[in-house]
Amino acid sequence: MKHSSANTNVIHSARDMARQSLLACVSDIGITAGTHHFVDLWARDSLFATFGVNVLGLPDISKKTMETFLRFQRPDGLVPYLVLRSRHTIGKYFGRHAYYETPVAHFRSHMSFGIVPDGGILVIIAAAQYAEKSGDVRFLKNQYKRLVSAFAWYEARFGNGLVREWFQCEWADALLKSGKTLYTNILYFRAATDMSSIAKRLGKLRDAARFAARAAEVRTRVVSELWTGEFFADWKDWKRQDYFATHPNMLAIIFGLATGHQAEMILHTAKTRVWNGWTAENNAPKYPFWRVPIFHTAIGMHDYHNGLLWLQPGILYAVALHTRGHIKEAKAVLTGIAEKIVSSGGAHEVYEQNGHPVRRTVYRSEHPFAWSAGLFVWASHILMKEL
Repeated sequence: MKHSSANTNVIHSARDMARQSLLACVSDIGITAGTHHFVDLWARDSLFATFGVNVLGLPDISKKTMETFLRFQRPDGLVPYLVLRSRHTIGKYFGRHAYYETPVAHFRSHMSFGIVPDGGILVIIAAAQYAEKSGDVRFLKNQYKRLVSAFAWYEARFGNGLVREWFQCEWADALLKSGKTLYTNILYFRAATDMSSIAKRLGKLRDAARFAARAAEVRTRVVSELWTGEFFADWKDWKRQDYFATHPNMLAIIFGLATGHQAEMILHTAKTRVWNGWTAENNAPKYPFWRVPIFHTAIGMHDYHNGLLWLQPGILYAVALHTRGHIKEAKAVLTGIAEKIVSSGGAHEVYEQNGHPVRRTVYRSEHPFAWSAGLFVWASHILMKEL
C-alpha cells in the first residue's frame, strides 16, 4: 500500500539525519556509542548500530567494529561488553576526555562487578548480518574459531539452561534485575540460530545441526519459563517477573523466536500498553522505586530506564509490525519516530516524557547516539521498500 508523500518525505529526512548521526560516531576502531560522553565502544550500542552501516553500503565500518571486540576476546571465549577509549572521570560526562593510548576492554559491570554477558552473542549476530549484506565469506572463515569460542563460553557456563546475569548487567543497567533476563536470552537464541547459518554456509554441517538444536532448546526454555500467555516476561529470578519489556519482546518477533500467535499477542500488548504516539515506553508497568540503584536516584536519574523515553523500542516495534505484515501500522509508527528525529535535530539517546531530549543538571542526552541512529537507518531501509 502506498502512503502519503508527506509521510515518505519525513521518513527520508529523518533517515538522512540518522545517517549523519551514525557516521559521526565512526572512529578508527569502529562505531562508538556517541561523540560527547559515550565515546567508547559498547557492544550493544556499537553492534546494533552496524545494522545501519550495513544497509548504507559501508560494511568495512561494521567489520572494523567486530574486529575490535574480537581482538579483546578472552582465552575462555568471553567477548567484552565495553572497549574503553577514554578513562572514567567526572569530566567525561561533560565531554572532557582523558584518552588511553591503547583501548581497554571491560568484561564486568563497573557498577555491580558482575560479568556482562551480551558481547559474545551480539558479535555473532552482527557477523551474520554483516556477511548477509556484504557477501564476505572470507571474514566468516577467518573468524569462525573465535565465533565458536564466543558461543562456547555460554554453553560452558550455563549448560543446557538459559543465560543468567547479575544486577545491572542487562542493557537496562540502571535497574536492579538479576536472573534469566528476556533481552539476553532472545539474543542467545538468535546467536545460536546465526551460528547454525554461518556453519552451514561454511560447509560445517555437523556444527550447523548442533547449533540449530541449541537454538531450539533455548526457544523451548524461553517459552516455558517466560511466556505469560500475552507476552514474554522481563526476567525470572526466584519467580517470573511479569513486566512487559518492549525492546526484547519486539526482538522476539524480529529474530524469529515468537510464534505467529505469540507475536500477535505481543503486538496487541504493545499497542495498548506502551505505544505513546511517537515511540514505545520501555516497560509496563513501571518498576518499583527500590529497583532503581541509589546512585541513579541520588543524581536525579531515577527514571533513566523507568520512565524516560528511547527510540529503540519504538523502532523495533515498527520492524516487528512489518515482520508480521502490518505494513500500514508499521509505517505509522516509523513516521512518528521520524517526526521526532526531525524536530529534535537528529537521533538522541533519551527523551523526557514531553518529547524533549534530556537536559538535566547532572546528565544530558547523548547526541548523536549510534544505537538509535543505526536502527532507524536499518528500519527505514526495510520499510521504505513498500513506500
